[in-house]
Amino acid sequence: MKIIVAIVVIMASVAGGLAITRSRSDNGAELADKYCVSCHLKPLPEHLDKSTWVAKVFPVMRQYLGMDQIPQRDKLPHDLQAFYPTFPAMTEDEWFSVAQWYIDNAPAVLPSPPLIHVKGVTSQFQSMPLRKTIDVPMTTVVRFDAQRRRMIIGDGFGNALNVLNMNGDSVASVSLNGPPSSVDVQPDAWYVTDMGKLLPHDSAIGRLVKITWVKDVPTSTVILDSLRRPTSVTVADLNGDSRKDYLVCEYGNLIGRFGWYEIDAKGRSKYHELVAQPGAIRAELRDVNGDKRLDIVVLMAQAREGLVAYINNGKGRYTARELITFPPCYGSSSFSFYDVDDDGRLEIIITTGDNGDYEDPPFKPYHGVYIYGSDKNGVYTQRSFQHLDGAYGAFVRDFDSDGTQDMLSFSFFPRLDRSDVDLIRFDFNVGRANMNTWRVAHAADGRWLASDIADADGDGDLDVLLGNVSMGPGRIPNTVQDRWMSGGVVALYLKNTMK
Repeated sequence: MKIIVAIVVIMASVAGGLAITRSRSDNGAELADKYCVSCHLKPLPEHLDKSTWVAKVFPVMRQYLGMDQIPQRDKLPHDLQAFYPTFPAMTEDEWFSVAQWYIDNAPAVLPSPPLIHVKGVTSQFQSMPLRKTIDVPMTTVVRFDAQRRRMIIGDGFGNALNVLNMNGDSVASVSLNGPPSSVDVQPDAWYVTDMGKLLPHDSAIGRLVKITWVKDVPTSTVILDSLRRPTSVTVADLNGDSRKDYLVCEYGNLIGRFGWYEIDAKGRSKYHELVAQPGAIRAELRDVNGDKRLDIVVLMAQAREGLVAYINNGKGRYTARELITFPPCYGSSSFSFYDVDDDGRLEIIITTGDNGDYEDPPFKPYHGVYIYGSDKNGVYTQRSFQHLDGAYGAFVRDFDSDGTQDMLSFSFFPRLDRSDVDLIRFDFNVGRANMNTWRVAHAADGRWLASDIADADGDGDLDVLLGNVSMGPGRIPNTVQDRWMSGGVVALYLKNTMK
């Protein structure tokens, strides 16, 4: 009831310009600095429209601050109850001051960036839809195995890895306990994270599975279990003992963690925690500070969004350093390193586009592809931004071998009410005056969540594989979603025709 009363009072202020019926101070911004940053970077009022703040964000904020109680809190597991305090963290007067500051300064509608001129459908890629007769195309991970000339399609609906040859023919299938979320392809085996369940959860039911092959016959071995919704694994020797270690993103939901597991000679695992927070979505190893040691870089996509480096101090010891931070409404979705400007220093390509927190979410002008560069001290600043609604990934490479960089980007939360339906976008000569933008054939056959890039067919150029999750959150018309589901396209193989 308190939530309803609060919304009614605030909505009265929005709709009719009425004063909120409590004493109101002018220090809403200062109070937001005090309270919001305890959980995440403070979002600005202009990051969301008034109605989204009032109807969708404020009720959740009040529960996390202990201002209102969630229904049946006492029936939650004890570790989840801690996220919903029984005592308020602030007074009602402070709350209404913060709320009024956001309302006064938020736009009625978020601005729409101008349309990007698209020249047509590119001939750079031959688009091959990979189809399967299933109820729901729910491809949660895709990978190339260039050595074995195989494409890996993770079926989040059927809890399996489906293996195809480069012609798109099925050659094998591997059953799992839950939806696969990542595959680290190594020379000896595939290492697969199994989330346990598809929808967001905090249950420790995820697994890490090793899959070995004799011709096209797989054998599965569970390496780790009791993982909290793992989304990524990287296999490497992290402590110098010549054994494989497993860097695992346990995204979770409210509860998660990020760290690595070492396995001793007797097969016993030991966990090394880097951070006890949810939201680790993907990690990779890079020498961030130039000391010839591989550091760990992870993208955090829940609450404290951004890119964090764990600097390698040797012998398995690491020190955290923030590289890039975003407010929690940005929806960080992917990152990669690449020397975009050919100066010998790696830039960071990062996409923001996750937009599944609410029903009927607003389209956000800050969703898209960011490129960050660093100075000699390793401080990263934004170099460029290209808007793309619902961006979920981007690859910057010289796809056409002309000596300049190109970019392929794609969307999982596309905006379908405008004429520029850029589900997959290809930019020649990205960042240059002669940049030109093209569509990709069959891009409209799905919404694209998963991706991989490799010279999959061994002809010397880079190919792309994209995975379609045809249903899920977002503002998708029923007619479009029905077409995606009935079309049966589980993935799109983009064969580069340069060579």
